[in-house]
Amino acid sequence: MRPYVVWQQLPEQSEQLKREKLELGAALLQLLKEAAQRCPSALLEPMLNNSRHGQEMTAFLLIGLQDAHELKPLLYSSAAWAALLGGAAQSPAMASLPVGQLLQRLLWSAARMDYNDIQSQKILGEAASILRSALNRTQPEVQLKGMMDAFQQALVAALPGLRNETAPRRLCEVLSQNAPIKEVRAALQQCTIDWRRECG
Repeated sequence: MRPYVVWQQLPEQSEQLKREKLELGAALLQLLKEAAQRCPSALLEPMLNNSRHGQEMTAFLLIGLQDAHELKPLLYSSAAWAALLGGAAQSPAMASLPVGQLLQRLLWSAARMDYNDIQSQKILGEAASILRSALNRTQPEVQLKGMMDAFQQALVAALPGLRNETAPRRLCEVLSQNAPIKEVRAALQQCTIDWRRECG
């Protein structure tokens, strides 16, 4: 009942212990991903009620996004968030989720992950799904404006020093048109490509 607290307290005195902790964390994230995809309301209810278990799940799912070099946790966590936001997209409940923090970590890691790994394309697809749900035009106008502000702040923070605004503008455009996931993913990847080209 307390996986996050117990996991946090695991020792990290050696590389082997760190790796074992990472593998256990990835397995727990995979479990959360499976639950989110099969029945998002089962996770959303405690998360939205701000119960202790809901807080732990939220913290765990956010931690999974923080290391761009660990693609397995990044994939499981982004897939779980995509399912959760998809389940809350038509509801005011979206505003109760830590979407700003989610977008900051997600876009930061997506811009810095290894694009030679095949999992990176899956992660980009989940990121595109998250963006589409977070910026869904059917939500209340005030809520949508808050989501858009959070997205723009996260994008600027993830791509520091990017001077060419063509790709970010295109990404905003496809999101405003509720374009297919494939187009959102391509626009997001182009933002990263331009940033890496400009800023090394």
